[in-house]
Amino acid sequence: MNAENLIPSITSMGGGFFIGVMLGYFVKKIIKVFMFVIGGILGLLLYLQQQQIILINIQKLEASSSFIVTTFGSSFNNVTHIDDTTSLGIPLALGLSAGLVVGFVKG
Repeated sequence: MNAENLIPSITSMGGGFFIGVMLGYFVKKIIKVFMFVIGGILGLLLYLQQQQIILINIQKLEASSSFIVTTFGSSFNNVTHIDDTTSLGIPLALGLSAGLVVGFVKG
């Protein structure tokens, strides 16, 4: 193998790494904002229930949330498999996954 054959793989890994770092940083920030909003809403609901302004039916909430989790989990059973491994873009996926981890941990 000469250097001319390796250049597309190296640029693909480098670009994938850069995109992965940005994506990991973005996902980490979005998760923080999402958890802040959800925590605030739950805190507000618990406060309103304690002040007896609203009434929360815990059994109904548990049943509906378990239904949502079961439905979401069963959607992963119908994943199709790709038999052609030549078009997977392994260098891009390698760089993207490594960058995603670095961006998520360091961001």
